[in-house]
Amino acid sequence: MIGSWLTLLLLLFSLPARADFDTGCAAFERGDYQAARREWEVLAAQGHAQAQFRLGCLYTFGHGVPEDLELAVRLYRLAAEQGDADAQNNLGGMYAEGLGIQRDPVEAYMWLGLAAAQGHELAQRNLEFVIPSLDPEQVAEADERIRAWRTAHP
Repeated sequence: MIGSWLTLLLLLFSLPARADFDTGCAAFERGDYQAARREWEVLAAQGHAQAQFRLGCLYTFGHGVPEDLELAVRLYRLAAEQGDADAQNNLGGMYAEGLGIQRDPVEAYMWLGLAAAQGHELAQRNLEFVIPSLDPEQVAEADERIRAWRTAHP
């Protein structure tokens, strides 16, 4: 009896957050970036990784907000640290190109490698562009960072 009540309560409390995220996605699809931002900002502040990622995309491309690459990097990092492969890919790209953060091919390789290991196809292709810019010691350092990250985030 208690288990079913708990399940019902958890379901009820999870529905509004999902609906807000979906509402933001629908707004984005119709080009209403301000409405998407409003929906995702609340969720991003609550730690919702996909909302953080999508909000980061708005700031990367200046959709409905002033372009702010440093803020985009911070948002991508929040989601990437939670294991979000989309955010890991974008954060890796920001490091690879030096967008909103100092260029760091080792850090780029690390984030792209984490996303690629989750099957993120774009990250796998992006790695192909980063690898030639690294020497063997840098690859070893990036691989060690990946191992350390995985240990810290099982």
